[in-house]
Amino acid sequence: MKKLVLFAAVLAAPFSLQADDGQTAYQTCMACHGADGKGVKAGPNTMAPTLAGSKLVNGNPELLAKIILKGIHKEDQKYMMMMAPLEAVYADDQKLADVINYVRNSFGNKNEKKVTAEDAKKYREAAKDIKAPLKRADLEKAAAKKAE
Repeated sequence: MKKLVLFAAVLAAPFSLQADDGQTAYQTCMACHGADGKGVKAGPNTMAPTLAGSKLVNGNPELLAKIILKGIHKEDQKYMMMMAPLEAVYADDQKLADVINYVRNSFGNKNEKKVTAEDAKKYREAAKDIKAPLKRADLEKAAAKKAE
C-alpha cells in the first residue's frame, strides 16, 4: 500500500520532484555557500558570498550558468577560495537547470521564469569557448548591464 501511495504522490507532483532534484544538485554548492545559502563562515571571511538577494543569482540565468560551469577567479581576500568550475559536476543539462532553478528560488530569492534543460543546453553552448574561471569584476559589469 505504501508503494501505491508513493507512486500516486510522484504522479501528482512532478514539479516538486524537480525542486527536490535541484536541492540534491545543490549539495555540491553547499560546501562553500552553506545549507542556508549565506556562505560558510571561516574566521572574519566566508568561503563564498551569500546567494540570497545576489544580482548574479537573480539576474540573467545565462550568467549564473556560466558562473556554475566556469567558476570565479580568486581576486582578493574577501572570500577564502575561488569558485571551482563545476562543468563536470553539472554535465547533464537537466541537472544544471535544476540547480539554477533551486538557487534562484531559495534563500529568499523568487524568480518566476524557470530554466529548462533546453535553456541550460543553450547556456552551456554560449560558455563553451570560456577556458578560465570568470573574473568577479567582469561578472559585476555584466550583471549591471543586464539590469539597465
